[in-house]
Amino acid sequence: QDNVREFVLVGLGTTYKIHKNTQLYSNLSQNYRSVTFSDISIVNPAFTINPNIKDENGYTLDFGFRGDVGNIVYYDITFFNLIYNDRIGFVQQIAEDGNVKSERGNVGDANIIGLESLLDFNFQSFLPEYYKLRTYINTSFIASEYVNSDVNGVQGNNVEFIPRRNIKIGLKIGYKNITTNVQYTYVSQQYTDASNAIESNLSGVIGIIPSYNILDLGFN
Repeated sequence: QDNVREFVLVGLGTTYKIHKNTQLYSNLSQNYRSVTFSDISIVNPAFTINPNIKDENGYTLDFGFRGDVGNIVYYDITFFNLIYNDRIGFVQQIAEDGNVKSERGNVGDANIIGLESLLDFNFQSFLPEYYKLRTYINTSFIASEYVNSDVNGVQGNNVEFIPRRNIKIGLKIGYKNITTNVQYTYVSQQYTDASNAIESNLSGVIGIIPSYNILDLGFN
C-alpha cells in the first residue's frame, strides 16, 4: 500500500515587545501527523491495527508573555490550544474469539487546552563571590477531551497519556566548581486508552497510571 501526500502547512507567528525585557507572543499553525511504521506494526499480540487507519491533522494556537526582572527573575507563561482531527489512539475491541484487544486506529477528534509556566529565580547578585543559588518552578495544567468520535463510549473522555498536572520544582546550590541539584516532580494520574479504563485486563496494556512523585539529587 502506497500513501502519497502533497500538502502545504501554513503558520503565523508574531511577537510584540512591551518593554525591553518583556514580550508578548502568539503563534497559529496547522499541524499534521502521518501514520508511521510504529503505528501499524504489531509487537504485542494484545494489540491489533485498524486497517482504515489514516493521518491526523488539526491546528495549534498559543499565546503568552515572557521576560525577566533585573536578571533575577525569568518568567514564561503560555496558554495553548491543540486540535487533533482523527487522533490516533487505542480503543478496546472484542475479537472474533471473544478476547478483548486494544485496537490502534483513528479514535476521534480531540481538543487539548493547557497553561504552561516557568519561573526561574537567580540569586547570584545577592551572594558573595563564588557562591551560586538558583531555584525554579515549572508547571503544566492541561484539560483534554474527545469532542467527537464514532467509537461508542469515547466522546467526552479524556485523551490518553495526558496528565492534568505536571509540576517540577528545582534548586541549584554551588560554590566555585562544586554544585548540588535537587528536583522534585509530581505527575497526576493519566489514562492509557481512549475508553479511560480504570482497571487493567489480562493483557496488562490498559488501565489507569496513578499519580507519582520523583525526587532527583545530583552532585557535580
